[in-house]
Amino acid sequence: MTADVTRYGSTARRAFLGLSLAAGVALASPGGARAEVADLTIAIQYGLGYLPLMIAKNQGLIEKHAEAQGIGPVKVNWLVLNGGVAANDALLSGNAHIVSAGIAPLLTVWDKTRGGIGVKAISGLDSSAYWLNSNNPNVRSIRDLTDKDRIAVPAVKVSINSVILQIAAEKEFGPGHQYDFEPLTTTLSPPDATAALVSGKTEITGHVTTPTYGSQQLAHPNVHRILNSRDVIGEATLVLAYTTQAFYNGNPKLTAAVVKALGDGFALIKRDKAEAARIYLAEERSKLTQDEVVALLNNPDISYSQVPHNTGVIADFMHRVGSIKAKPASWKDYTFPILHGETGG
Repeated sequence: MTADVTRYGSTARRAFLGLSLAAGVALASPGGARAEVADLTIAIQYGLGYLPLMIAKNQGLIEKHAEAQGIGPVKVNWLVLNGGVAANDALLSGNAHIVSAGIAPLLTVWDKTRGGIGVKAISGLDSSAYWLNSNNPNVRSIRDLTDKDRIAVPAVKVSINSVILQIAAEKEFGPGHQYDFEPLTTTLSPPDATAALVSGKTEITGHVTTPTYGSQQLAHPNVHRILNSRDVIGEATLVLAYTTQAFYNGNPKLTAAVVKALGDGFALIKRDKAEAARIYLAEERSKLTQDEVVALLNNPDISYSQVPHNTGVIADFMHRVGSIKAKPASWKDYTFPILHGETGG
């Protein structure tokens, strides 16, 4: 089966996908000819944090597991998005069945859809650190940031990148200061932010990012790191894949196929980092060499987890500062039962 890759944002593409997903709903209905959707759309983002999904795409693992579940053939379409706002928009507008984004966008949409379409996670993806890099020689810690600095994030205020900065500000300056750096943030994709930071010729002086892009930035002498998220929140699952209650209920075998495919992706990363690096470079345009990607995959700041852990630190913070109204009792509140047999957090 063929996996189609496209950029999100075309009006015509949105309309086409909306019609396609509407057809999928019809197929999933009792009167349809097929119990589960045959045309699956998944949204992915940039960087090694999405490597398990990239492996599933490259190796046709979802299609393989769908056939094993007795529901093939399944065509998988892939959207490349920037940030959790775009991911949530794609999911809520019906332009994607499954999206992948940070824990903060997930919690935001979970909170807004409780008792409605019910968005929850079907898998963790990435538990890597986030770094704040700067090209400003006068900035050596977040205490040195001024209103002349501009920090790039995928989405202002709601991205996990922004939330990490909020938690760091509160930890450094005390309660009530979590939004001190919000006026400094601006929305840019990781590739664009990296180019801007390295060039030193734009207003961008900082970037909250993962080691995928952070390492490329630090290879330039004018860039240095001023914050590591693990010094603020420890190791936590910060990127997940999620969907709606309707899709989960209507497509149990396909959901299981996706989760199994991701499991294969995690296993490959652990077993053969050289092959995982080759797949990453085949799926995403990057200036990194294969050896550099392998080195990153061996970096302790990069880790993966299908079962979410330590996500409560983000949920508790977001509830306390009013970013979400409901306080989750546990990680199981914003994940589907397919994960509940495991020990998570």
